[in-house]
Amino acid sequence: MKSIPLYVSLVALAACGGGKAKTEKPGGMMDKGGMMDMKMGMADPAADTAPALAAAQGYASWAKFPENQQPKKSEGHMGMFVLAFHNKVVGDAITAKTLPLPDGAVIVKEEMMSADAKPMSVTIMSKQAGAWYYVKASPDLMKVMTMNGMALEGTSVGMCKDCHDQGSDNDFVMTHKFK
Repeated sequence: MKSIPLYVSLVALAACGGGKAKTEKPGGMMDKGGMMDMKMGMADPAADTAPALAAAQGYASWAKFPENQQPKKSEGHMGMFVLAFHNKVVGDAITAKTLPLPDGAVIVKEEMMSADAKPMSVTIMSKQAGAWYYVKASPDLMKVMTMNGMALEGTSVGMCKDCHDQGSDNDFVMTHKFK
């Protein structure tokens, strides 16, 4: 799948204004001069990522969030179109309007170039030991995406955490308000 890293790099460049200067928190996608300098790729997942990938298997048959029944352009996720799915644990929390979400909660966002395109990547949020574990993966959930040689997996992925920290009052979930 050599086209995915090139595609993601091009989408990221376009989403960031074609290399125009922007200010972003540490861990973001811009260098000190405001120019994009990232190389996207894929790698085998770390052992710690296996539970999140396993928990996301079959996600396409899960429920979608009420606010995201069709793909929509995302301000985050490199400006791609996203479609969000959640497992039963999250569904039960939606019904009960409870937070924080318990361990076992999984949210998967497909990321696409357009609303009618096939997913180019998926982002997984998996609640483990009371913390969110983030993974940016290939659509088949076999590889993790990398940026500048760093795998985009773990509890402190800068580009995930920086954005989701804005939703601290909603257990760091941006797609749906639970209360």
